Amino acid sequence: MNNSGTSGRTVPIFRYRNEAPLSVRSHRVNSSLDNDNMFGGRSRKQRRKQRTPNPRLRFFRPQGQNPQPAGDPPRGIDASPHPLVPNWWGIVGGQIASWIALSPSFLPRKWWMTAASVSLSQLYGYGVGVGARSARIGIGDAVRRFVPEKFLPIRLGHQLAKFTSVWQILLLSGLVLGTGASLITSMHRQREIAELVDQEPPTPRIQLLGLSAGTLASMGVLLGVRLFRLQSWGTRQLLKRYVPAIAVPFSGTIISLGLLYFFNRSVLWKRLLEGIEDSATAKNLKPLPGRTPPLQPERSGSSASYEPFGTLGRHGKAVVSDGPRGADIARFTGEDAMEPIRAYVGLRASVSIDAAAKRAVRELKRAGGFKRSHICIYIGTGTGWLNDWSMAAMEYLTRGDCAMVSLQYTVLPSAFALLLDRDSPQKTGQALYREVVAELEKMPKASRPKLYISGESLGAFGGLSVFDDARDMTERLDGAIWAGTPQFTPIWSELVDRRGEGSRVVRPYIGDGSLVRFSNRLGDLREPNDGVDYVPWGPRRFVFMQHPSDPIVWWNVPLIWQEPEWMTEPRGYDVTEHMRWWPWVTFWQTAADMAASIQSKGGHAHRYYEEYVGAWAEVLGVEVDVDALIEEVRPFIHPH
Repeated sequence: MNNSGTSGRTVPIFRYRNEAPLSVRSHRVNSSLDNDNMFGGRSRKQRRKQRTPNPRLRFFRPQGQNPQPAGDPPRGIDASPHPLVPNWWGIVGGQIASWIALSPSFLPRKWWMTAASVSLSQLYGYGVGVGARSARIGIGDAVRRFVPEKFLPIRLGHQLAKFTSVWQILLLSGLVLGTGASLITSMHRQREIAELVDQEPPTPRIQLLGLSAGTLASMGVLLGVRLFRLQSWGTRQLLKRYVPAIAVPFSGTIISLGLLYFFNRSVLWKRLLEGIEDSATAKNLKPLPGRTPPLQPERSGSSASYEPFGTLGRHGKAVVSDGPRGADIARFTGEDAMEPIRAYVGLRASVSIDAAAKRAVRELKRAGGFKRSHICIYIGTGTGWLNDWSMAAMEYLTRGDCAMVSLQYTVLPSAFALLLDRDSPQKTGQALYREVVAELEKMPKASRPKLYISGESLGAFGGLSVFDDARDMTERLDGAIWAGTPQFTPIWSELVDRRGEGSRVVRPYIGDGSLVRFSNRLGDLREPNDGVDYVPWGPRRFVFMQHPSDPIVWWNVPLIWQEPEWMTEPRGYDVTEHMRWWPWVTFWQTAADMAASIQSKGGHAHRYYEEYVGAWAEVLGVEVDVDALIEEVRPFIHPH
């Protein structure tokens, strides 16, 4: 090249190896140009920057355009077009998982139940699809690495690349048709389930809304993950200046995860819990309509009580205000009746569970509870709710010669207490039992009342925690009724595992039936169990009530990876035969059903009403017209 020309002379630009020629560009140079400004005044640093690809541009470059070594097959359908675009294999997996999410479960779904099930299932399927793609690529790389090329005459990658567009169009069409067919089928199944559990069937619009909302939620989560990866990459680029190269990938990811965890744990999660607790506390203090302090001194909240009416909480006020009085019982039986005793202690921030149990027993003693023939410890659910059917049935069957005692241990609804606070119901059951028994041991054995415990849902879990095992329970109580017991309760699992040969998990046969019986619906306690007749009851009697359609009974963490035994047996009377187990999906379907289970009518899901009348008649050994007593109790039931 001649640099001695006059000013204004044009010379062709030099190009480096591997750079495309710039035939249309030229630069004017002066005769005094040196080596550093030969390219139009650009420095060596600027030229080097031009030759080196920008890592940011490389990050956003479609993967299909990345340079590949000669001989390697094109990526074809495995290529992800952009970091913010979902993986194709993941989309296929997520769509197939959404078909499964629309399959039937225990209860007819509201739109948000369908949305939750679809979203979580799609994310699971997306992960499986991405994992399958990674496995395919890994296997292909391993084959090319260890198998000589002469044994691979057909390059599968090249063949797939030729049919990528056609394959994707056909697959996408199949996915759309499959989703439509699954949606139509699910609508028929929802009507069937609604009929089984005596509910109104959801409309097709609800199912469609749930599917759409769930898909949008999945897209939002995937976008968040992609943005997290982008942020993690930016963090790594920043750390390159200060951290050794080998530690940069780990440092960027760790810092990003740490910031994400801190934000969710310290900001979102903390505020969510505070909001739930504040809302529950405000609701607990809100008075229920029609509830007034009782006039009978046998009830807490009366003028003679140690526990003022205003301290009993929302459900405690209903417990002491509602229910039959002695005059109501006498009118039904035609004989004299005693005034039933109801001792209840509300939740106070300054009073521990142990202290509250002492206060409850003190209140029970004040009302004369230890002079009655029957004492029942009731362990409530979250918020302190107790079942009115259970209390009223016992009071009628004993002609008022009974006393109940309970306390409130949380303001959280049962669903949140089940997930966030399983210790409090256990401590409550143990503390109440300990204090009542301590008072009973002060009395002569001949004059001691019979002792019972009853609990529903979380209350059953807490009440059963008092005992080491089933034998311990039957030796330390005269009887008990447990309803909707979660299957993660140890004694429940023990009894089911020891059930009689041939009996089902949904209604197991325990021993000869003289001590423990399981019931699915009213009348089961006297009818044969899968063709096996019970022997007569013994002096101590224990009943477990559980509906086949109660998701709180059947939900458990192993549902994620293991098919439960009850799914391999004939279904119960109110569960569809089309319900199947799928990894992960069934877990979330059942979890969504749990939230709606308390909104169903009695006799299904997690609502135990009239069954208590027959159950208490069996436990107490009282012969009574159960149907007539149900109609007598019904007017005293006021939802709260």
